[in-house]
Amino acid sequence: MSSGAAGTSTVALRAAMVEQILAATPVSAPVEAALRAVPRHRFLPDLPIEEAYADRAVARPGSGRRALAPSTIATMLDQLGVLPGDRVLEVGAADGYSTALLAELTGPAGVVLTTDVNPTPLHERPGHLNIVVAVDLQARPHMPFDRVLAHAGVDLRPALIEEVSEGGRLVIPLRLRGLDRTVGFVHNGGRLVSESIRAIHVAPRGARRTAAFLAGGVRLDGAGHDVDARQLRHALREERHLISTGVTLPTDLLAGLDLWLAIIRQTYGRLYIDAVPDQQHPLGPPSPHGVSATWTDDSIAFLDIVDTSDTTAVEILAAAYGPDRHRAADLLAYDVQIWDARRREGPDPTLRIHPTSTVCELPSPGQVITTPDVQILITWDWPDSPPQAAPPTDRS
Repeated sequence: MSSGAAGTSTVALRAAMVEQILAATPVSAPVEAALRAVPRHRFLPDLPIEEAYADRAVARPGSGRRALAPSTIATMLDQLGVLPGDRVLEVGAADGYSTALLAELTGPAGVVLTTDVNPTPLHERPGHLNIVVAVDLQARPHMPFDRVLAHAGVDLRPALIEEVSEGGRLVIPLRLRGLDRTVGFVHNGGRLVSESIRAIHVAPRGARRTAAFLAGGVRLDGAGHDVDARQLRHALREERHLISTGVTLPTDLLAGLDLWLAIIRQTYGRLYIDAVPDQQHPLGPPSPHGVSATWTDDSIAFLDIVDTSDTTAVEILAAAYGPDRHRAADLLAYDVQIWDARRREGPDPTLRIHPTSTVCELPSPGQVITTPDVQILITWDWPDSPPQAAPPTDRS
């Protein structure tokens, strides 16, 4: 293929990738322009060009990291809201693609300080002279920063928080009770407070691989909670109790429902159901990204997501197994109905970051996630008194 033909091919592939992203993830005009301007294949020279423009995460040989999918990067950049002239810090990048996008967004009057990337492809474009690749992170010439972009695998720790200027933004992927989200924080009065939460799907990783095996193709990621796999395996061999919640919703609202359940339920995790050939009694349709689940020692309840005649909407059922299956399904259905009545249209919950030494008073509903470095307080205030649930419809 001639160099001209190759150039045309990469331009077309990049344009197709951007259109695919925009169809699923609307972003601001500056982020769209940056996506159209930066050639991703230059940062993934070991991949065929077609794969470089696929919207998926890519393992980087020898680094132990995965380059994020372009759609995830686009989402995070949209949350970050980089302005021309901003000072930007990027931490944990697996390649230079997101760095080049940041350079496009901040422009020649700004600066991007990044780590862990190969500077060569970054400096091939004249417009990327505003990029500094740091070797010694102890000598940072631009701290504090207006914007900080942290990639997967970077810990949310006090030292990172201190890099963000007052009123500045930090965007970071977090795993919240088994749910993968990118969270945009604002530095306000010395602490981080969330202003945006977006759902992302990541490739199966440690939590999925170490989930408890319950049946053929069925695994439960307990998200740090104890799971009596032996008793739950026995429960799944018993009769199923299935009820309708009476809730139908667009598929793009499922992430909000999942987050609601993760916050209000003391025990919450993700049930993964894989397609298994010749399986006689499947628990439900395959769910490679998992469905919300809650359990006790000997009973389990989870969402059963059913397609409708409208290809953009699904019906929400509650399925349960075990001695306490009727109560478990009813409680899960009730929580879904409350979300539908009071939380379906938003807003998102609020995440606040506190030092581990802080004693957090937990409102209801809410959760505190404790890490080695910080506490993440998640709150979701009631707009008014909780509604009464509609009576469930038995679908057993």
